[in-house]
Amino acid sequence: MRVLAVIHSVAAATRMTDVLPVFHDRRVQLFSVQTSDAVFSSGVEEHMKETGFLRLTWEQAASLEFDIVVTASLGDNLHELKSPILRIPHGNGYNKRWSREPGAGSREPGAGSREPGAGSREPGAGSREPGAGSREPGAGSREPGVFGLSEDTLKHDGRLVPSAIALSHSEQLGRLAEGCRDALPLAFVAGDPCYDRLLASLPRRLNYRRAFRLRPGQRLITVNSTWKDDSLFGLDPELIPRLLAQLPHDEFRIALILHPNIWASHSEYQIRAWLFDALRAGLFLIHPHEGWRAAVIASDWVVSDHGSVGMYAAAVGRPVLLDKSGRSAIDPCSGLGRLFDVAPTLDPFAPIRPQLHLAEELRGQTHATGAAWVSSAPGRSLPLIREAAYRIIGAPPPETEPALLAVPAPELGSASPSSLWTHVRQVDGGGPGELSVHRTPAAVAADAPITAPLPEGVLIVSDEELDHRLFGLADIVRVPLDALPCDEETWSADVFEHRCGARLTVVHDAHGARVRTRDGRSASLVLDSIDHAEDAELVLAVLAERILTGAHAVEDIAASSPLVVHVSPERTVRAEFRATTR
Repeated sequence: MRVLAVIHSVAAATRMTDVLPVFHDRRVQLFSVQTSDAVFSSGVEEHMKETGFLRLTWEQAASLEFDIVVTASLGDNLHELKSPILRIPHGNGYNKRWSREPGAGSREPGAGSREPGAGSREPGAGSREPGAGSREPGAGSREPGVFGLSEDTLKHDGRLVPSAIALSHSEQLGRLAEGCRDALPLAFVAGDPCYDRLLASLPRRLNYRRAFRLRPGQRLITVNSTWKDDSLFGLDPELIPRLLAQLPHDEFRIALILHPNIWASHSEYQIRAWLFDALRAGLFLIHPHEGWRAAVIASDWVVSDHGSVGMYAAAVGRPVLLDKSGRSAIDPCSGLGRLFDVAPTLDPFAPIRPQLHLAEELRGQTHATGAAWVSSAPGRSLPLIREAAYRIIGAPPPETEPALLAVPAPELGSASPSSLWTHVRQVDGGGPGELSVHRTPAAVAADAPITAPLPEGVLIVSDEELDHRLFGLADIVRVPLDALPCDEETWSADVFEHRCGARLTVVHDAHGARVRTRDGRSASLVLDSIDHAEDAELVLAVLAERILTGAHAVEDIAASSPLVVHVSPERTVRAEFRATTR
């Protein structure tokens, strides 16, 4: 049996990967082809090579016959294929409105994207009143149609292109009947294979959080952006730096999911250039091929726009904040349209903490709405698609059900900022060793106007920091013991010679540190006990700040032991230490 997978974009390729276990059958030979005129074709060939598909040219695919063609595409030149086509959803729930645009080749909704910020908004703009886009009778016609449920997207020259149409939810039958009634006999409810993989991945949440290197008490906020000018990244590319600057680094980490079409339109280099300071400030940038689902599962909150990720996040119980600027592109009768009715609206210019608390309070209703409308057959999508596919092929399916796999842990690069503004204060009513700390990545403040006030606190800079702006501002320079390029005394002298603002050096490891002042005083700090070994760097940074600011002299720093550092309402670090001076 010959099966052809037709792929028009990286996003579609990832959806195909979810479905292909249906054809894990020794009788099947799988072929793949990239559509001939897709708008977002960049990266598809590389993805197909990585996956190891047997690839055909479009001319070869159009000249051959297959037992079945499987695709998440619509339009392109699918009508040129000679074999029956099984169409699977692209995204969740057939939620996007669609209108034909000149040169839209792939017939992606609204193909064509501009630089982030091209549709930027002023503070206060972009949010809509609750109920906007509601499903009131007569609230709007079905024009433009819904992508995947309308005649324009299902027909070519008046003829239906797919032979079978997989729907994720039974509610889509009614919308298909309105948009393209003669396609109704081809439709079947298949659930959502992407959602099923999310469900299978829920028990691995701790594994994914470990991949993000989250410490006890740290929270992960995942921000998702679809593409086009009305997307979150398109409207407000500065949201990520603002969040990184606003939220304490030791309490919150930020991950960013960008739709694969953004990567295809602009290149990995350009995206990393746009996010240069944010990446240096500790942003986790999720790979466009895989990793976003692990990020959603690992997250404590998901901030999204009108892309499908927000729907999936709500369906697996993550608190969600939705930017509703692109709501007009969504069919209000779709699952995502219904989620918009109950989810809190992101105000990108207001403090984020109260909004996160509201999202947590509304979690019950967003979870219930997401889970109710994301799929009519949770956990059953692959068997249902296999049944339909083998019915088209005309062969009995394998006796064993296809494997439903959890998603892999994400592959993440370094996301530890090299420089942190560190503000420490005495806790009211506490002893000399009871302190609170707030650390902010310096990279997101590095581009502030020269007249802007510096952040509160002292700047602790790693010896690995390459940004001369930050080295010029450094109050404290630190280096891990295993990265020390020479002996500690020589290294410190070199720092003080070349970093005129530095007043303290710290050589540290998991067991303690050697600190040295510009005037030659030094102390050895030995950690006798600490709650978690990975918190040693934080504790030593706090002690260095105390010495530098004069809260404790080098000679009497030991008086602050035991140390109790309040990092967040949920996280306190305790440590006992000794100090010897010379």
